[in-house]
Amino acid sequence: MADDNTETTGIGNVSGENLITLGALLVLGSWIVFEVIAEEYFVTTVAVVLAGAIVALPRFDVGAITAVAPVSAFLTAGAYALALSGVVELVGDVQFEVFDGAAATIGALVAYAGYVLAFLGARSAKS
Repeated sequence: MADDNTETTGIGNVSGENLITLGALLVLGSWIVFEVIAEEYFVTTVAVVLAGAIVALPRFDVGAITAVAPVSAFLTAGAYALALSGVVELVGDVQFEVFDGAAATIGALVAYAGYVLAFLGARSAKS
């Protein structure tokens, strides 16, 4: 039997918060590997900051934040913002034709997968 934080998604029995974190980690991984190291694909600064905040937020003592709303509500809002930044990034990538090499295309696909997972996690998260 699934616990209260687990909902059946298209990916199986995975909690929304886990999908959000996995999506954020994919965005950060794409940024580290394909922008910082390989200098092939650019991930927007907004996406990197949001992904970093999503990964870091549940791991710190956030007493002041939980007085306002539960951490899961902030994760859900951050995931929707990350997904929206992914849509803006996709439009920019198509407009400026950044898919000129294999590494740039792979970096973009990894980042897009992160945006999609964050969106799916936000939809299935219980706030």
